Formats: sequence, C-alpha cells, structure tokens
Amino acid sequence: MTIDKIGGIGGGSYEPRKSTPVRKTESKESFDNISISDTAKQKASEARIQAEVQTIAQKIVASPVDSERSNKLKEVKEKLKNGDYDNLSPEILNAVADRIAESFLGR
Repeated sequence: MTIDKIGGIGGGSYEPRKSTPVRKTESKESFDNISISDTAKQKASEARIQAEVQTIAQKIVASPVDSERSNKLKEVKEKLKNGDYDNLSPEILNAVADRIAESFLGR
C-alpha cells in the first residue's frame, strides 16, 4: 500500500477558502394577520358569561343570611295565610303599586 503526498508540511500549498459575501435582500415590511372565527368568538363570549354567572353565584352563596328579613317574610306569609291582605283599601293598593314601580324603575 502506498500513500501519495498531498501537500507539503510547511503549509506552503494551503490556501484558505474564500467566503462569498452575504447579499442583502430588500427588506419589505410584512405584517402577520390573525383572524378569529365567529365560532371562536361565540365560545369566548359564552365562557365570559359563564364566568360572570359563577362569580355572582359565589357572591350569593358567600353573603350572610339576613335573619331580620327572614322574620319579616315569615310574618307576611302568615298574614297571607290568615287573609289579612284580602280586602285592602285603594290607598294601600296604590302605595304598594307605587313601591313596585319604583323598584323596577330604580328610583
């Protein structure tokens, strides 16, 4: 087996490779676009509503029970059973109607 000589030991025949210069390309501004489907928007809306409902439900559950209100409701239920509210005067009926209207109108 014979080994042929490739080059000299002194490095006299070594030539480094010349690199090719990097070419600059024209930079064009490009923007990414995102589109969200109607189904995804609807799902996100439903998720927000569900989260709000859960938050409200947690607040209701966490709120303390008003014993005074409970007692008043029991009294009113007893008066309804006894017939105390069967024959009310027109003045009382108008006053009750006004209070109901105010509560709905937020006055």
